[in-house]
Amino acid sequence: MPLTFLTDRLTARILSRLIAALPSRGHRLAKATAASTLGLALAVASNPALAATLSLTIDNIQSTDGKIMISVGNEAAFDGKAPYALQIILPARPGTVNVTTDALPEGTWAARVMHDVNDNSEMDSNLVGLPKEPWGISNNARGNFGPPTFEDARFDLKGDASMTIRMDK
Repeated sequence: MPLTFLTDRLTARILSRLIAALPSRGHRLAKATAASTLGLALAVASNPALAATLSLTIDNIQSTDGKIMISVGNEAAFDGKAPYALQIILPARPGTVNVTTDALPEGTWAARVMHDVNDNSEMDSNLVGLPKEPWGISNNARGNFGPPTFEDARFDLKGDASMTIRMDK
């Protein structure tokens, strides 16, 4: 008997017992919500295609002012045409910050990091559009006469992946 079959049967048994344990009177919506939430959580946990771990090291943080904002997304998000799949905001501290997440499925992604020194939640730029605050891009990509492209910043997340992003001003 395949292991996935046994896992699926165990998942179904646990799910049905958890749902049955919920109060039945007047709680149909709660049961439906619990069933879908538990089912999704168990499906993600038992499906290795959905599980990937990304470890980021953010290097060269210069001050404790403001916050570090990390955004990871696909090409559309990187180009500003869609929301990012993952956004993490951390207090700034000098040196290096390590972040590990399993919130992303396997796929092709790019990451942007910004040290929002003045804590206004946006990248401040000078009159010609160059960043005034420290920033970094996956693969430590740098653009030529403009921001880096998705192709320069992209990385494949399969299983476990790690990278270091250096903050520059």
